[in-house]
Amino acid sequence: MKAHAIEIAEEFAKIQAEAAGPRSASQSIAATLCGSAGALYAFVMYDDPSAASEVSILGASGLDAATFRRLEQRASSTALMRVFELDEVIYLLVHDEPSLDLLVIDGTAIELIVAPFAAAEDRKGCVAAAFDKRKLSDRSEASAIVRLAALAVAQSIRIDDIKKHSSDVADEDAARAHEELKASHDVAKIIGNSGAMRQVADQVRQIARSNATVLLRGERGTGKEMLAYAIHYASLRARREFRKVSCSGVPASLLGTEIFGAESEPPKAGAIEQAKYGTLYIDEIAETSPEIQTRLLRLIRDSRFERINGTEPVRANLRLIFSTAHDLEQLAESGRFNVELLYRINAFTIFVPPLRDRKADILLLSEHFIEKYAKKHRRKVARISTAAIDMLAKYHFPGNVRELENVIERAVMVCDEGVIHARHLPATLQTAEETGTRAASTLEGAVAAFERDIIEDALKSSRGNIAKAARDLGTTERILGYKIKNAGIEPRRYK
Repeated sequence: MKAHAIEIAEEFAKIQAEAAGPRSASQSIAATLCGSAGALYAFVMYDDPSAASEVSILGASGLDAATFRRLEQRASSTALMRVFELDEVIYLLVHDEPSLDLLVIDGTAIELIVAPFAAAEDRKGCVAAAFDKRKLSDRSEASAIVRLAALAVAQSIRIDDIKKHSSDVADEDAARAHEELKASHDVAKIIGNSGAMRQVADQVRQIARSNATVLLRGERGTGKEMLAYAIHYASLRARREFRKVSCSGVPASLLGTEIFGAESEPPKAGAIEQAKYGTLYIDEIAETSPEIQTRLLRLIRDSRFERINGTEPVRANLRLIFSTAHDLEQLAESGRFNVELLYRINAFTIFVPPLRDRKADILLLSEHFIEKYAKKHRRKVARISTAAIDMLAKYHFPGNVRELENVIERAVMVCDEGVIHARHLPATLQTAEETGTRAASTLEGAVAAFERDIIEDALKSSRGNIAKAARDLGTTERILGYKIKNAGIEPRRYK
């Protein structure tokens, strides 16, 4: 032996930890048997039923190319196959085995020590090392080293199996997450029956499958980001990355690096490179510096850009979506926004209406957010009362859909029954003007508002049937009719 057995075992362990796969490990282990254990040649044979050939040679050392090819072609019909029948280390004198004549070395008494291994129930293999029998000082030590080599190869195959399985699971999870995102941002999921929102949905469908740059305009909280996602997932780039960069409140130096990356060692990739072949959504383009606007103009015009502190142009292939809540034309007139950039990004514009101009969508949005947050917070909230919807409809919502979402999430959290009532909404919405009752600060006003809420819910459940509503409330039809008349409620609304 050229090295001690413990040193060779350490080499095997290192190979097992660092090898890129079974073939790499087998090649290195065969080389170690020749270099450190004194073998004249060595090879790893593998029988995998799923492979095209019956038996393959995963790795070899000390064999010329012609011998390697002949061995792989004839391995399954040689005496080497005995190792699988006996399932133990075997010793073969090559000169005595006609099927192994290709492994003979003239003037040398070759003995092959062959150790089997099992990588799985239906996959097996062996490690074979050739020694000059006349010069082998310790046959048992050589046999032990070949057995260790076989164990190392088997372990490298098992580790590779685990990595492949983990990779497959990760790919499946990624594909599932992608499909869930695509489904949740489908154009059909754009919530709204109002004419304005139907027009927005039509525009998204028209532009989605092109590569045109899109500008989303509208007040803060109107859902521009949601539309950017919808455009991406309805496009031909849907399976690629979607990246978002928010420009609001970010210093120009940091924003430049975030978008374009930086020329460093190694280079720092920005959002443009991260979104390669996909979509980059730049939120609030109006708040970018003149330098960044110039860089973005070149990106749109030439499909090229330079990293910060870089000089070499980098080619870009991606779809750009911008959004703003500002008046870009006014900013351009005052010199605070690049005029040519405005012309470039304004080619296809989608105006997203504020919530106060689409009051007809409040009920649909509210029901969507109730379902979302009831599931998230594990609350048994099924719907929202008519009185609460009326209250929401009279509110001006300066924060638009985002504010409505926050209001509904809070209501779901504080709701102690299956229906969100007016009293579950924030105090800012509960005014005398909005509820049509006297000030809720008085006991009489609070009781009246509560009673009206309950009556409307009962009418809603009974589809405007006063007799059924009375039975549900445990009162008479006459008393309920009297209360309905005094409260100014119209039962026909609920049919």
